[in-house]
Amino acid sequence: MTLGAAEAAVAQAASYAGDKVWVRLTDDWSGRNCKGLARLARAALDGKDWLHGLIGDLVGFLLELLSTPRVARAFGKEIAKRIPLPWDQQLVAVSRGMQIAGIAVCMINGRDLLKCECFVDVVVNEGKERVRQLMDWAAKDWRNLEQLIPSS
Repeated sequence: MTLGAAEAAVAQAASYAGDKVWVRLTDDWSGRNCKGLARLARAALDGKDWLHGLIGDLVGFLLELLSTPRVARAFGKEIAKRIPLPWDQQLVAVSRGMQIAGIAVCMINGRDLLKCECFVDVVVNEGKERVRQLMDWAAKDWRNLEQLIPSS
């Protein structure tokens, strides 16, 4: 990603966050700020998966109470885990926005990307190609960020 693309991603982030919040975030940009964004974004992405698993377990438990055959319970549990929840898209979009903002601000500030917690988190959990996808998308438009669901 070029510095121009990072600047475009920063402009997108600033327009979504609002000037006051964006200025507060970037005025004192440090490793702590980036680490906080990275942890919050990853927790939200992981939390989404955890919640889906919990819903699947609950459905499996209810089907067991109803004396449903084991194979039907297993099927019902898996379906329940995979059905999108109403807030899934917003949660992914917000998480991706935080990751993109962190990476872009680190780049704009000339920070080594190997020390950028947002960058490192995406690479470690999803690979280098995902970082490219995120940043390419972010430089253009932030609409539909929810389509960049985490790689499992």
